[in-house]
Amino acid sequence: MLRLMVADDEQYEREYLERIVKESYPNLLEVVYKAADGEELVEKLKEHKPHIVLLDIKMPRMDGLAAAEEIRKRYPDIQMIIISAYSDFAYAKQALKLGVTDYLLKPYLDSDLRETLDKVIARAREREDSLALLSSSGPVNQEMPFDFNQGQEKDLLWNLFFRKKTAKELKGRLARQGIGEGWMKVVLISSPALVSMGAFSQEVLKNYFRLAEGKAVNSIWMDQMAVCLYGDQEDAFTELTGCIRRARDYLAGESQVPVACGVSGTCHGIEGLPEAYEEAASYISGYGKEEDVLEFARMRESMARICSLEEEISHRMAMQDREGCYHRLNSLVEELERRLMYQDVAVKLNFGRSLMTILRGVDQTPGIHIQAAGAAGFFEKLGQLNFNGDNLKYHMEYFSQIEVVKE
Repeated sequence: MLRLMVADDEQYEREYLERIVKESYPNLLEVVYKAADGEELVEKLKEHKPHIVLLDIKMPRMDGLAAAEEIRKRYPDIQMIIISAYSDFAYAKQALKLGVTDYLLKPYLDSDLRETLDKVIARAREREDSLALLSSSGPVNQEMPFDFNQGQEKDLLWNLFFRKKTAKELKGRLARQGIGEGWMKVVLISSPALVSMGAFSQEVLKNYFRLAEGKAVNSIWMDQMAVCLYGDQEDAFTELTGCIRRARDYLAGESQVPVACGVSGTCHGIEGLPEAYEEAASYISGYGKEEDVLEFARMRESMARICSLEEEISHRMAMQDREGCYHRLNSLVEELERRLMYQDVAVKLNFGRSLMTILRGVDQTPGIHIQAAGAAGFFEKLGQLNFNGDNLKYHMEYFSQIEVVKE
């Protein structure tokens, strides 16, 4: 979660900014301190260590520009947004010289504030994804239970889309995600930007698809992001166009990475989700360049093969067939390397997602469970690998071994 500090001499402005942040970015942005002026904010920087600060220009004791100058001297990595009622270009010019990320002019709409914060979040994503990716390299906490539910959206959506599991088999697990028997819609986004995006970016994109009248289950896997939207009413998706625009802007970023998108019509009940996914995919297949369409088709075929391999590896792990696990894990890594063009970070990130699916499959086998330390040890090992040259295939013997406990 990114930490944010606010400085404004008007209490209602401070409270308004905090409310918008809480409503629009739950689990992503946290307002850690609200200061009444620039001097108070600067005094509290060391204590709260913010990633982002929102600064009004006109404040007593120390105005926003003076505070920005002090922040830049002490903490050059902090992203700053100046908020001002003054349209004079001289203020904006001075702010840019101080390295301010953006300049928001009062009065502004809620959407203007969100758009500005989206830009700042997009700039932070590479660093935050890398930190999340490497966070598993620390020592295993023997006292904390391993969370077998982390990233379970991948299993639920893609196993359903590729018909590896039926809607009946997954109905209970989808219900625990808030997906019932109402109206459904699938959004599918494909982009090279997705292949190495970690937990931070997935949380950002989840926030973008929060609907006032519905719920969303989101999964990033390989170069695709699938969003299953659910609402009690068929017209619950009126905000969807804005959600997609924000997601596309975030993925494209400043380098304008290509982003393709398909959206299904509405269906009633989870039984219609596989067809909704195919409908969304058909829009990407039908309107892209020939080479992009071929790559999209190859990626889908590869993802379906990986789903099958994950299921088989889970079965062989449960049976303690280590040699069989070893060979099929090698096949899985080869599939990832071939499809992801041997990009080391992307291969290891997506191997981690598959590993989580495999371990979850073992742990859900009747009469068998995995000890937390053993499961966590796999991710500790993955985090310790050199992400710029340590070939994952050399470590498959380690990953093929896990101790299961029979009840």
